[in-house]
Amino acid sequence: MTRQTAAYIYGSSARALETTPLKRREEEIRRRQRQRQKPKTQPKPRIDKVAVFLTVLTFTAVMVVGISYLHLQFQSTYLSKNVINLQSEVVELEKENATAAMNLENSLDLNEIYKTATKKLGMKTPKENQVYTYESNKSTQIRQHGSIPTE
Repeated sequence: MTRQTAAYIYGSSARALETTPLKRREEEIRRRQRQRQKPKTQPKPRIDKVAVFLTVLTFTAVMVVGISYLHLQFQSTYLSKNVINLQSEVVELEKENATAAMNLENSLDLNEIYKTATKKLGMKTPKENQVYTYESNKSTQIRQHGSIPTE
């Protein structure tokens, strides 16, 4: 028994027939042509319209919220500056009011008023039985229902 060496194809127990070099070359050419003819077709990447819509919607929402936030920040800063300006204006007006009140008090001379009332206008101090006091539980506001007589 002689031992024959035979070529095997990987994964197969069948013997490969011996072919001539010309046939081998033709088979290789055919195999390459088949590979060229059947390129591996990859599926075209599809764009998911729902995902694109959700992405655009999310981006728009983020932009709107960001712009609103910036607007509110600007408005807050503007209002803070206005409040500071108004507070300083109130302080100035209070100073002017206090100065005017002090000048008014200094310009009034109670002795001069008393002399004018008693001597020129003929007013007299009331007697003890002419003064009546009472306490009211109602509001301190006064209603005027008619004109006050001048005489």
